Amino acid sequence: MKRNKTVLATAVALGVVFTATAAEACSRLIWETENHGVFVSRTMDWMVETHPTIDVRAKGQSYLGADSGADSKQWTSKYASIMATFYGKAGVDGFNEAGLAANALYFNEESPGDYTAERPQLENSRIVPYILDNYASVEEAVAGLKKVQIQQFVHDGEALKGHYAIQDANGDSAILEFIDGQWEVYHGKQYDVLTNSPEYHQHLKSWEEQKPKSQSVISGSFTLPGNVASEQRFIWNKYMLEQLEEPTSYLNGLAKINSSTYHVPLDAANREIDGVMTGYATQYSLAYNLDQKIMHVRYQFGDVYTQYAVDFNKLNDGKNYTLKADSQDNVGEVSHRFIAKEGVMAQYRS
Repeated sequence: MKRNKTVLATAVALGVVFTATAAEACSRLIWETENHGVFVSRTMDWMVETHPTIDVRAKGQSYLGADSGADSKQWTSKYASIMATFYGKAGVDGFNEAGLAANALYFNEESPGDYTAERPQLENSRIVPYILDNYASVEEAVAGLKKVQIQQFVHDGEALKGHYAIQDANGDSAILEFIDGQWEVYHGKQYDVLTNSPEYHQHLKSWEEQKPKSQSVISGSFTLPGNVASEQRFIWNKYMLEQLEEPTSYLNGLAKINSSTYHVPLDAANREIDGVMTGYATQYSLAYNLDQKIMHVRYQFGDVYTQYAVDFNKLNDGKNYTLKADSQDNVGEVSHRFIAKEGVMAQYRS
């Protein structure tokens, strides 16, 4: 208990000053089924509260992609969407009315490279809403993103870095990493798991080396990495995901994929920073089906522990809505608790 109090005091004192270099957290899984469509699950693992909201945004709104640069990307949204936000500045996960979902996870290797005048600038805090606003399929999104250059979101003087997953209702998937000013793209249904560093090709190599070589060795005694480091979580998530059997219902499918996604315990040691052991626990997890379009949220951080669902279909009426995502009062189906209000992306209107 003494160690936990020390960690908390250090986190409060330092805020997120060192999260940009130390944060290695979050997992994202997708699962295509025969009779119940595509399921998505992700965790948000972080060391301090990020004060998330769930924002519903109407289509037809215009935005600016970056605050600096000679050519900031500008767009008018084609699709309404729902997304989870981060520090009141960024969108990190969500889906649109066309059945396209996007996820942003921390990735230390992201590097914008030299400015290229031919490509419009897009800050990574806005990449998830940009995808949700403009595209209906993974193929469209991949083609569109290749035309932009990423800038990095700065919070408290530190650049936060990411890589990005996209999936659609047809089961297509892509992982995109922006390294040295160029996109690295992994496009195909087989790219169903994402964690954090290292670069994605190294995760794929590790999985090939460590995965079960036959069905006969899959059992509770199969040697499997199980700690909180990104490399281990990737293997653990792949192993569990590949054992899932066809769900009997949408709820059964949500239960299966969410239970297969690695949740970091609240007091799990992650790494030593300035002589203090600290952690990046799962603050919340999201699970949804891209046909059903109901976002299920499990929030478990600080003194809040609750689970609830948001039916996007009930809120997609041409207005903007928002909900404080970390409230203990959010229980059950909470669409009625949303208030008509401009959300995080309103500050980037053009």
